[in-house]
Parts: sequence; C-alpha cells; structure tokens
Amino acid sequence: RRFRASPADIAHAARRAVATPAEAGSVIGERTRDQLGDLAARLECPFSWDDLVLAPGVIEVLRDFEYEGRVRTALWEEPGLRRLFPQGRGLFALFTGAPGTGKTMAAQVLARELGMPLYRISLATVVSKYIGETAKNLQRILSRAEHLDAVLLFDEADALFGRRTEIKDAHDRYANTDTNHLLQAIEAYAGIAILASNKRSNIDQAFTRRLRYVLDFPRPDAAQRRALWTQVLGAIAGDALAPLDRTIDALASAIELTGAQIKYAALAAILAARRDQHSVRATHLLRGVDRELQKDGRSLTERERALVVHAV
Repeated sequence: RRFRASPADIAHAARRAVATPAEAGSVIGERTRDQLGDLAARLECPFSWDDLVLAPGVIEVLRDFEYEGRVRTALWEEPGLRRLFPQGRGLFALFTGAPGTGKTMAAQVLARELGMPLYRISLATVVSKYIGETAKNLQRILSRAEHLDAVLLFDEADALFGRRTEIKDAHDRYANTDTNHLLQAIEAYAGIAILASNKRSNIDQAFTRRLRYVLDFPRPDAAQRRALWTQVLGAIAGDALAPLDRTIDALASAIELTGAQIKYAALAAILAARRDQHSVRATHLLRGVDRELQKDGRSLTERERALVVHAV
C-alpha cells in the first residue's frame, strides 16, 4: 500500500526511525487520526466476507469496489488515465436499502479487507442551517481526511447529499448553491468514501452521476433469512443449534425480517433462554422476533406464531 503524507508527516516518521513502509503508515496514521476530532467516530471492523449474507450480484460489486480500492493509487499514476480523468478520481459508492440490510456491515468488511480504518462522519457536525456552512464543514472534513488513508462512511447521507429543490425564492437559490459547492468538494477528494441512504431517490442525481458505484441492498429472501438465523444463532448457541432446525426453517419462511432484526431477535432469545435457565426454544425466538417487530409498530400475527409453533 501507498500512503499520502505531508512533509511534516514524513519528518515525524523519520524521527520515529521507522523501518518499513507499513510502520511509516502506522505512525503517520496515528499522527493524523486525531485531526478529525469530533467530526467522525472510528468504527470497529470485525466482519469478513463470510459474515455478509447478500445476493451474489451484490457481493460481486463489493469485490469490484475492494479491488479498485487496492489498485487505485497505481491506477491513477498511469498517464493515459490521468489525462482522461483530470478530476473525480476519488472512490465513492452509494449504498441504498432499508435499515438493517447490511450497508454498514459491508462498509466494515471493505475497510477491513483494504486494511484501512473506517470513520463514520457525524452529520450533526457537518450539516448547518446557515447557507454555505455545510459545504465548508464538509471541505474541512475532506481536507483533514486527505492524508488519513481511511474509508469515510456518510450514514444517512440524505441530509448532506439530498435532492436540490425547485427555486422559488432566494433561500432556495442559495441552498442549491451550497449543493454545488458540495459537488465540487466531492470531485476534488481523492480518497475513499461510502454514502449510505434508505432510498436512492433521496440522493441528488448530480451526486449519483459522480459516484463510481451505486448498489442497492434488498431485504433478504427466505433462503438468506435462514442463513442469517443459522449464522447468528450458531455463533451464540453453538452445538445447541441442531434441535432448532425446523423452527429456523419456519421463522425464515413465515416472517420477513432484515439481517439486523434477526441478529437482535436472536440476542433477545438467547437472553430469555438464559434467564429461564434453559436451552433456546421456539418460544424464546418468537419472543425476540415480537420485540423487533414492535419497533416497527406491529406484532406477530396469530398465523405467523402458529406457523412457527406447529413446525416444532
């Protein structure tokens, strides 16, 4: 890997008497990491490709993104490409889909595979009600992140990259000017960034056209839900999972949940079982599922409950 470094960064690494490029990158990273301050929070990246339960087509695009992330520095040093693409060399992606469908986990996997830290940008410190301030705040983040050699994650990117409004008054005109400044900041950034949104239509098309990747994360189908239930319960319950096979089949077929909902439902079921001092049963799983559904304003129907109970 190659690292972007200022003369001051290089001098700092030299004073530390680093022996390898990797050590230099680590020292420079430590020096620049604090520059983001309260603008971003570093996320742990414990997940690997095996943890992603997504359609093969989605995985393939994510692997394309990872490959480009690995070779991008050398890629843009090729004279022909530098001439064809004088700007917009940053590696940007838009991940869209319902909450809990794997957008953040995918970003964590990519950052881990690239060997780069992942920072979630705090939109509270970026978005401003004052015209022009939002673009300035974003520019401040990007300029500080320029030498950080990190992946930036803009969660709920709608607030920052939303559709421009029809001009009806002076405020709309200035607001759209702010968006134009955001576009310029994005085009000038040469790093890696991922935008996450619940709906692609919420993002201004002017931003979408400048992104290298636009990827939708659909809700898991029945087969994927079964894989998710098996994966999560297996990680927690281990060998005790076998008696739950038919219950898991019924849950996956009867109840549509996202990956995040399945994970938290499984956690609730495990805790309920431990409280009862018993192995995990269908009743515990149903209790966990019902708790997750209540967050969306609904409960298990009698039909859904019966389908799971009768499968045991």
